[in-house]
Amino acid sequence: MSVKNYYYEHFSELTLEKQFHFATRMKNYFKTHDFDDFLANNKPSSDLSPIFQNDDYSRVNNYQARRPFFEKYAGLYGIEAALFRVHHLLKEYDTDIRDHFTSLYSLDRLYSIADELLSDGAAIETLSTWAINTICLTEELFPRSRNVVKELSEWALMRNPDELDPTLFVYLCTHIVLCESQFYTKSLNDSNNTVLLKKLLEGSAGVIEKHIDTISLDAAVEFLVCCNIVGVQFPRQRDAIKAICNEYKKDNNYLINYRRDKTPGSYFHTLNGAEHINVLYIMSGLDSE
Repeated sequence: MSVKNYYYEHFSELTLEKQFHFATRMKNYFKTHDFDDFLANNKPSSDLSPIFQNDDYSRVNNYQARRPFFEKYAGLYGIEAALFRVHHLLKEYDTDIRDHFTSLYSLDRLYSIADELLSDGAAIETLSTWAINTICLTEELFPRSRNVVKELSEWALMRNPDELDPTLFVYLCTHIVLCESQFYTKSLNDSNNTVLLKKLLEGSAGVIEKHIDTISLDAAVEFLVCCNIVGVQFPRQRDAIKAICNEYKKDNNYLINYRRDKTPGSYFHTLNGAEHINVLYIMSGLDSE
């Protein structure tokens, strides 16, 4: 049985948060209507107050390295999550709560933190996903006619990957691609940044090949998804990632990411805890090969 079919059959066993993540990824990436009823019946709350108040970033990967920057940009964890909620409600339900967002967190403050992050190379390199998402979602939802994807891409291409954490560098590049796609909801056919995005993925391919034995498997599989989005392939890296996934999937109904946690019975080995990497695995195309 394919991983996709297994998750479809056991969808009800996931938490609501994981169900929503899985359903929206299937809907937007594969343009399927399989989860229309679920999404219609499980619209997220429009109240952003609890999201802003959640500043517990203690479970993020690379916590010790990222902690100083979460402290420097106080509230960033909640701000990024609130921006995502606004994005999801707008894209999935045509519900616009941007005025509610700015009633809780002023537009001037949001522009200020986005601009500070954009000029803070160390923060971008270390926070990677949280910095990139905040910068790009700010421009997507509250546009100033600024091509932040171009700015971030050009900045990233000037970095020396050998001087950066391999996993964080790949996440930096993949999330620039994902932001350009407005998280799978926008086609890149008309993108003016395609050449830059291809160069980012080329740089990521080199990092993955060099660090294939140690790099985060989540980041590596997300790289394959981004390659599909942009329309570029790196066969050697794909084959190497596929071999690791096949090994970690062996004797299981879904992919278990032992690189993230080797502890027997770990949460990340459960259907729920493994949802993130498995939805990426499905989207990468490896599940059907």
